[in-house]
Amino acid sequence: MRVRYMLLPLALVALAVSPARGEEGKAEGKKEAINVGDAIPEVAGKDEAGADLKLSDLKDKQGIVLFFFPKADTPGCTVESCGFRDEAAKFEAAGFKLVGASRDQPEALKAFKEKYKLEYTFLSDPKSEAAGVFGFAPGQRKTALIGKDGKLVKIYDKVTPKGHPAEVLADIEKLNQEGGKKE
Repeated sequence: MRVRYMLLPLALVALAVSPARGEEGKAEGKKEAINVGDAIPEVAGKDEAGADLKLSDLKDKQGIVLFFFPKADTPGCTVESCGFRDEAAKFEAAGFKLVGASRDQPEALKAFKEKYKLEYTFLSDPKSEAAGVFGFAPGQRKTALIGKDGKLVKIYDKVTPKGHPAEVLADIEKLNQEGGKKE
């Protein structure tokens, strides 16, 4: 019995250092999440109408607030999305576009957008590929603030739906005051 219990920890150690894993114990082929200050790689998917969408097509010398939410038309997601809707003019005036993203299919996002009169773009990310670029697990409520230069400015890991749009807007105002208006 004692030998069996000793073999399990040795097997786990062998897995952790096996050649099938990278130097840092990460599985080969898995993309590393980007960090603050890194240029945003191409993030693409379908918009709420089912058309192809690339974040680079939206940029046009503007920053992007890319907010991920678990599921359209649920209480927390509705509060957050409507909060962004209510502050949309301020984001636009500050030079930032809003993009909501979830694992929902385009049809669900379109119905959500129409029901609550949400005037910004949505990104359907059913496989969480866009979320993975930022290191977000599927279905998490997180936000990525992308500067006008195309670089990641900030990740919001702990998002409370009510008040989050105002929090992001305050950070954008600080960014713009600090010279973030570079074109």
